[in-house]
Order: sequence, then structure tokens, then C-alpha cells
Amino acid sequence: MSEMQLACAAMPLNAESSVYALVAGSREGMKSLLGSRSENLQRRIDPLEWAVKPEVRCLIGDEGADVSIQEDDRETPQTLPGLAVMLLYLRYQAHLSGWTLLPCVSLPHNAAHLQEAMIACALHWKLPAAFLQWLVTENTFASTMTDCAEWLIETDKPLPVPEIAEAVRYVRDLQPYALRKQWMLGGAGVITAAVGTLCGMNTIGAIMRDGDFRSLLGKALTEEIMPGLKISREEGLQYAARVCAYLENACGEEAWPAIGENLLARFVACVLPALAAYEKENAALPSCLCFALSSLIMLYAGVRKNAEGEYRLPTEEGDAPVLEQEYALAAFSRMSCDMPPESLAYAALSDYEIWGCDLREIDGLEDKVTDQLRDMQLLGAKSALLRAAGL
Repeated sequence: MSEMQLACAAMPLNAESSVYALVAGSREGMKSLLGSRSENLQRRIDPLEWAVKPEVRCLIGDEGADVSIQEDDRETPQTLPGLAVMLLYLRYQAHLSGWTLLPCVSLPHNAAHLQEAMIACALHWKLPAAFLQWLVTENTFASTMTDCAEWLIETDKPLPVPEIAEAVRYVRDLQPYALRKQWMLGGAGVITAAVGTLCGMNTIGAIMRDGDFRSLLGKALTEEIMPGLKISREEGLQYAARVCAYLENACGEEAWPAIGENLLARFVACVLPALAAYEKENAALPSCLCFALSSLIMLYAGVRKNAEGEYRLPTEEGDAPVLEQEYALAAFSRMSCDMPPESLAYAALSDYEIWGCDLREIDGLEDKVTDQLRDMQLLGAKSALLRAAGL
């Protein structure tokens, strides 16, 4: 057999090693997904030989294993769908039972994408119609999502999977958990980067160790974001604690510009929906989420192109590059952090190129941002943070 482009390993699913899963993807991806369990992997296996072992019950594609289809060479598949079809066809020919297939790529409905790609691959290879029927009816495709050391699997029944990333949790619908991750984990990352960097802190670890910032972030998560998710307070508080621990421990060494990559797009995806939901529900504005917006405006209003045509921000340690869409940076480069606050708020919030909408349409937001920008200019970023958090 030619060398596989995808790394493939076997992992026991029980203490007796009588049931196994095959894990496919990159070696780094396996380590990231499995954590300490990756030490139990049997590496350098022949996946063709393992495909026909009755004790193999599932195939896991790690986070780096693409679920899209390419024009694979049938003998050396380049993607997870090609590998899965090749192995399952051997299993079908051996009259063995099907597998549970668990893709872990960060993509909504990743199991449906995998199944669609596998069917297309089987058709491309002109495999028998009976195999296609077996593929659909005798194999289980379950979408998954990793989230703060928890591995969520969308199913209404337990599946033969190992304890990966400390905990496996079966849920009937991933969507509420995906939204929780988007608003709370994604939102926390945006707030940390924008507010912490503006306040002169260089790494996520340093930002998270600042007591005043933690108060602002805690209020944003538990009082402003969490109610819009319609989850129980107990679950929300537990998840907020996990988010903070994840940022401080797993991401503690990350610094600008990495923590600010595509910060505007992340704000629009993660924070803006929560801000709008809070305003609609309460007919009032969430002070901490608005402060994240004001911080982002004040931070990026200082962006300028250097002689090499690269957008950079001034920091205490010198100019730093900005990893952001150029059209948005071009819009901010026409502003200045020392503009009158009402002019800066108007210029930033009304710019469709930055947000994809006119944020002044959110009732009261322009006045709120104006006041917070004024606090930053007169009192400094840290004192403005204290006022926004009610400290």
C-alpha cells in the first residue's frame, strides 16, 4: 500500500482493549483532540488491515481532517471522506457491521457534510449501488463539537466512543451549544483582546489576571450574554467559569497580534448578536458589551499604514501589525482616537464597511459609545473600564 497522506492510528475504547476506534488526521490534531488519551494510540498501523477487524467500532476524524471531497487517488486518499469510503468498502466486502463516524472538524452539521462527501466519493469511484445503500443504512454519522475540554456529540443514544478531552457529552441538538460557544467563548475572546490591549496588557494571561478586567468580563458573561442564550443559570455560570479558565490557562501566552486576528469579524459574529439581543429584551444597553465595542473603536482608530503599506497600531512596545480585513482598517485609518467623542462614535458606528450595517440604528448605542469614548479620553482606559463595570 502507498503511504497514506492522513495519519491513522488505533485507540482502545475500553480497559480490556476489546473494542477500538480508528483515528484519522494529523498527528498534532490527534494530540489536540485526545489530550492524554493520545498516549494510548497504536501508531503506524495499516488501516486496510484494521478496517476488517470486527472489534473496530468507529472512525474519528480529528479537527484537522477535512470533510470536503477532492479528486483523490483511490489507492492513497487525501481526505477523510476518501479514507472512510476505502476502509468501509473493505468492511462491506467482508460482510462486517458498519461504523459510527465522528468528524471533529469545526463546521456546523459536520456529519452531514462528511456523509455527503463520502457518497460523492463512492459515486466517483463507481462503487456498487448496494454499497451505497449499506453506507447510508448500516453506518451512524454523528455531528460533534469540541468546547472548553468537553466533547459534544449529537445523538439520542450512547455511542462507542472513548472519553476524549476529559468528558464526552451526548446531546440531542448541538445548535444551543454552538451558540453558547459562539457568544460566550467567542465573545470573551473578543472582549479580552480589545479591552485588555487598549489597557496596555500584552498577553491573555496578564489580562485575565487583572482583577478589574475579570470583573468586567464576569459581568459581561453572566449578566449580559448568558440571559440571551436561554440556558439555566447553573449551566451558564459553570460554562462562564470554564471559559475564564480556558483563556487564562490554555491561551495565557498568546499575545498581540495573534489575539487580535480578525477582531472586527469576530465582534460582529460573537458580541454584536448578544448586544442586540440584550437591548431588545431589556430596552436598555449592556454596559460591558458596549465598552468592548467602544474599546475596539478607540483601539483601531489609531491604526495607520507604514512606509511598506502595512497597517500597524502603536503600542507601549512599539508599532504592532494588525491582522484584519484591509477595507475595515482603511475605514478606521480615516479616524483618530483624539477626535471629539461624538464625531468618532458617529464615524465608526455608521460605517457599513466595518460592521456590515449602521450600528446607530440600535437605540441609544451612539450616545452610550460617545460617553464611553469620552471617559477613555478624559479618564484613561482603565478608569473608563471601572465605570463601565460599575466598580
